[in-house]
Amino acid sequence: MSIGHFGSRDDSYPGEAAECVDAVQSVVGDVRRLAHITANLTDVELTAAARSLAVVMQQAEAALVAVTSDAIERGAVYRSTAADACQWVQRLSTGESIAALIGAETASIAGPLVPATDAGTSTGERCLSGQADDLSAGGMEPAHASRVAKLADACLVPANRVLRDAVTTGAVNTSIAKTALDHTPRVAAVLEGAERGQIFGWYLSLDPGAGSKQVRELTKRIIAEYGEEELDRSEDTQQRYESLSWTDLPDGMVRLIADFSQDHAEQVKHAIGALSAPAPGSGCCEDVFHRHDAGAKSTGVADARLPGKRHADALLKLVTMGAAAVDDDGRVRTFGSARIVVTIDFDALAKAVAGLGVSQGGVGISPETVRQLACDAEIIPMVLGSRSQPLDVGRRKRLVDKELRLAVVQRDRHCTFDGCDRPPVMCEVHHVVPWWAGGVTSLLNSALLCGTHHRIVHRDDLTATVTGERVTWQHAKAAKVA
Repeated sequence: MSIGHFGSRDDSYPGEAAECVDAVQSVVGDVRRLAHITANLTDVELTAAARSLAVVMQQAEAALVAVTSDAIERGAVYRSTAADACQWVQRLSTGESIAALIGAETASIAGPLVPATDAGTSTGERCLSGQADDLSAGGMEPAHASRVAKLADACLVPANRVLRDAVTTGAVNTSIAKTALDHTPRVAAVLEGAERGQIFGWYLSLDPGAGSKQVRELTKRIIAEYGEEELDRSEDTQQRYESLSWTDLPDGMVRLIADFSQDHAEQVKHAIGALSAPAPGSGCCEDVFHRHDAGAKSTGVADARLPGKRHADALLKLVTMGAAAVDDDGRVRTFGSARIVVTIDFDALAKAVAGLGVSQGGVGISPETVRQLACDAEIIPMVLGSRSQPLDVGRRKRLVDKELRLAVVQRDRHCTFDGCDRPPVMCEVHHVVPWWAGGVTSLLNSALLCGTHHRIVHRDDLTATVTGERVTWQHAKAAKVA
């Protein structure tokens, strides 16, 4: 077998291609029908069907690249009503009629189709007349159609013959092929004299199922081995354009926006990843970052945090620990404390008057948030007197140790707010009488509250009656501290 003109093979016979078109169109209905009758299959048949469909999906996309490439080369795309090859593929993926896409002038041109069937019409005539099966579909996303079109165009370049053969035979998926196409110029710039076919060969030798990430890593390894200086220059250039900024969102949230070089991004991702694994409930304590005692048994309660929340918690943990380390290390140059210090008038903290807490950066922080933070002493609240003199600087040590927390969890079992049963893993230990108002750290001054109700309790200034057996919330607002 040999390939001459792209899209033509000398082992084919006249009319074979048109017969393949007929066969492909006829099988679409079977594939669509199969999706609704899988309950009738045995496990073996179901697995065989899935394997066949996975292979057909890949081979179909490989054939689509080949057909699109031929359409570009012979001018079918240019003569169509599509703006370019990407739009040509995308419009066809929705099942749009051939007549609408191909244009009246092109539709009148006869082609080497198979002879008329018993019905008296050829393949092309049935396609144009709409007698073919209904091919309506959801359509490709633009990025997918663009990938097919770019690969189809690249297949026409003689230097890309290795890539063309691998793609159109389905030896590699289009994702890895497109990434290899994008990365080859970078490698070629480092390896003087290397042929594109040789470079493509390295990429295409990756294991089946490899994706864009593996291609990018291979690029870095090749450049590191043959062009270390180029790799260093690339990293240095990226680092010069790094940035970190934040913006206020309409809903009150703040969005951090970071652009890091590949090496620095890997450091950040690695550190966050090390702290963001799910933390099932433990009989030791409910701190998701605590290395629980070896003998502590699991409570069987799953970590309810979503991945995004776990990543955010990990980042805050890193920032908190890093800030503490910086403050305690006099060798690191800082412009003030790395820990955040929030100032608030005592009357506002006691909710006798309205007012905001203020960070050293001048950002207003709600009194409810300051009270909640003061409850755990994670942030140092600095309470100011009538002349703004510091009256008391919050204790930096966590007030509730693991032994007390275990006792509170043992008694309360879940959030103590009326009607709430969120498990301990989602709860915090609340000081019923605030520490700044003279409250002590004890079982009889503690209550388990989920994050939502913890905030509500501080917002509404609620208090509770606590005994050794239960916590009873009083929903009338507590008396103001004089």
